[in-house]
Amino acid sequence: MRNCVAWAVIVSILAAVLPVNLIAQGVPASALAPLLEADALGSPEQMVAEPIDRSALAAFVDGVVRTSMERDAIAGVTVAVVDAQSDLLLRGYGNAAIEPMRAVDPQTTLFRLGSISKTFTCIAAMQLAEQGKLDLQADANRYLPAALQLPDDGYPPIRVHHLLTHTAGFEDSALGHLFVFSRDRVLGLDDYLASHRPQRVRAPGTHAVYTNYAVALLGAIVAHVSGQSFDVYMREHLFAPLAMHATRFDETAAPAPGEWPWSNGFVRKLGAFQVKPFEYIGQLAPAGAASSTAADMARYMRMLLGNGALASMRVLAPETFAELVSVDFRNADAVGGIAHGFFCSRYGRHESLEHGGATLWFHSNLIVLPDAGLGVFVSTNTDSGRRLARELPRLVFEHLRADARAPAAPAAPTDFAARAVEYVGSYMSERRNFSTLEKFFSAFDSAVGISVVDDRYLLVDSGDGNPRRYVEEGALAFRSLDDGARIAFMRNAEGRISGFAGSYGHTVYERVGIVDAPRTLVLALVMLAFACVGVLLCAWRRATLPARMRIRDGRVSAALLIATSALWLIAWIVVAVALLGMLEIGGEIVSSYPTRSLRVAVAALHVAAGSSVLCALTLFAMLRARGWSFWRKLRHVVVILLMLAVIALLLRWNVLLAPLGLAA
Repeated sequence: MRNCVAWAVIVSILAAVLPVNLIAQGVPASALAPLLEADALGSPEQMVAEPIDRSALAAFVDGVVRTSMERDAIAGVTVAVVDAQSDLLLRGYGNAAIEPMRAVDPQTTLFRLGSISKTFTCIAAMQLAEQGKLDLQADANRYLPAALQLPDDGYPPIRVHHLLTHTAGFEDSALGHLFVFSRDRVLGLDDYLASHRPQRVRAPGTHAVYTNYAVALLGAIVAHVSGQSFDVYMREHLFAPLAMHATRFDETAAPAPGEWPWSNGFVRKLGAFQVKPFEYIGQLAPAGAASSTAADMARYMRMLLGNGALASMRVLAPETFAELVSVDFRNADAVGGIAHGFFCSRYGRHESLEHGGATLWFHSNLIVLPDAGLGVFVSTNTDSGRRLARELPRLVFEHLRADARAPAAPAAPTDFAARAVEYVGSYMSERRNFSTLEKFFSAFDSAVGISVVDDRYLLVDSGDGNPRRYVEEGALAFRSLDDGARIAFMRNAEGRISGFAGSYGHTVYERVGIVDAPRTLVLALVMLAFACVGVLLCAWRRATLPARMRIRDGRVSAALLIATSALWLIAWIVVAVALLGMLEIGGEIVSSYPTRSLRVAVAALHVAAGSSVLCALTLFAMLRARGWSFWRKLRHVVVILLMLAVIALLLRWNVLLAPLGLAA
C-alpha cells in the first residue's frame, strides 16, 4: 500500500523539509571503515590522539566528497574540519552557480544552514540568562507581548527551558508557510508567530519532539528582552565578536541575483542541474534562516571547542557554557539527549554537540566532539545531498580517531524470540500534525512498522526503502546493526510497550492501533473504490434487463446508492489529479500548499460523504422494499457501512471537516 500515489507525494514533500531521519543517525555499514571490537579500543589512557596529517585528511575528505557528489548528483559542497586551535581543512567543491559559472569558495560562498540556525538562537538565550535578563525556569509568557502569549489551553505553562529542549508540546506543521519564494510574502517574526500558532498536544516536559515554532518563539523572546531586532542582536552579540562577518539571518538585504554571495539551490533533472528559487525563511528566522560560509562555521566550531571563547573573545562565561552543553533532557537513557538546543550523540568513546539542518535544496550538518577536540561542518546545495551531509562527519572522526568508531554490535540473545512479539506493531512519530489536513500528509512520513526477522532481530521499517535491523542490547534498548544507533522502548502503566524513543533524541514514536495506522486508511479507500465499481456494474447489468423484470420498489434507495458510488469514484479521480499535481510541484508545494486542485478534491470528498449520509438515511426504506433478494439487500447495506467507515476514517485523519492548514 505504501506505493500509492499519496505516499509518494508525502515522501517527496516532507522528506525535503524535515530534518534527518528520526529513527537513526549515522552511516550505513558499507560506507564505514571496519569497526573495532570494544575491547580492542583499549582504555582512554591508551587512546592518545596521534598528530593529524593534514595532507592525508585532505585526501580522505576529497575522496569521500567527490565520490558522493558523483554518486548522488550534488552540484556543490563546502566543508570545514577543525581542532580547538586551528582550521585543519577548509574546502569548496563543485559549483555555487552555473550561469555564469561560479565555484564554491569556503571563504565567501554562503550556504543555507537550515536548523543549525537554532543553535545560534539558543546561545543568544543563554547570553541573556547569564546577564540576569532571562530566567530559563520562568513562564515564557512573562517575556512575550500580549499578541504572542500562549493561551491557557488546559496544559501547564510553557517555561523558557522547554523552548530550548523541544519539550513545549507543540504539534508539527510545515505545509503552506515554512518556506516562501518571494520577499513580499515574508512575514515579520511576530506576525508569523501570531498567525501560524500550532496547537499544543502534550504537556510540556513530557517528551522532546522537534518543533520549529518553539525555537522561533525563543527568538522572539531574545528580541523583546534585548530590545533589538533578532537579526541585529545576533549580528552584534554573536557573529561580530566571533568575526563571523559573512554569517547572517537577514535574507532581504541581498544584492542582485547574479551578484549574490549565496550558493544557488539545485535539483538534478533531465541530466542537468536546475537552479531553484531562493528559499525565504525569514518569518521563522530564529529556527532556520541563517546562512554562512565554511570559514565562519570553522570559527563557530572552535568557539564550541574553546568552552565559549575564541582566542581572546568570549561569548559565554565558562559556567554558562558548561550549562549550555550539559544534557538536560533525554527521552530515554539509551538514546541521544538535548543540551540547550544542541543534540548529543555517541561516537565511540566521545559524546557530541551537534545539529543538522535542511531546507528544500540544502542539507547541512555540524558536529563537534569536545573531549576529542574535533569539529566537522558540511553543507550541500542540492536536494540529493542529505546522505553526504549525514555521513561525512562520522567518517572524518573515524578516520582521525580510532576511539570514535562504534564498537561491534552484541550477539543476539538466544531467548529473544520468546519476547519479541511484544514489540511488533505500528508506530507513529509524535512529530506530526494533529489539527489540520496536514495530519493526513505528515502521517505517511511518520509511520514506522516493526517486525521480527530470524527470531533474533527487530526490523524497523520507516518506509524509506531501507529497513534496519536492531539487536537487543539491554532492557528495552536496541542497537542498529548498520551504524550502532540506539532506540529505547517504553512501557505504559499496564506494562505494555507503548512506544519508543528515536536515537537522535528529538522524537518519540507512539504505538498505534489498527484504526490509526495509515495503511488501514489506504486499504479502506481501495476497498470502497472496488465496492463503488461493483455497484455501478450491477446497476448497468440491471439496466439491460427487460422492463418487466425490473424491480420498481426501493428505486430511490438504489438510485441514491448508484449516484453516491459515482460521486466517490469521481472524488478519487479528482484526488489523484490533485496528488499528482502536488508530486509534480515537488518540494515547492511547501510554499504553494494548499493548491487549487487540492481544495477541489477536498470539496469533492465532502460531497461524496454527504451523499453517503443520505444513503444511510434510506436504509430502513430499502430493507422494507419488496422484490429485493436477501443478497442484494446485504450488498446494499455492506456498501453503505463501508462508506460510513471511510467517512469516519477521513474525519479521524482531518480530511473532512478540518482546516486545510494553520492559516487556511
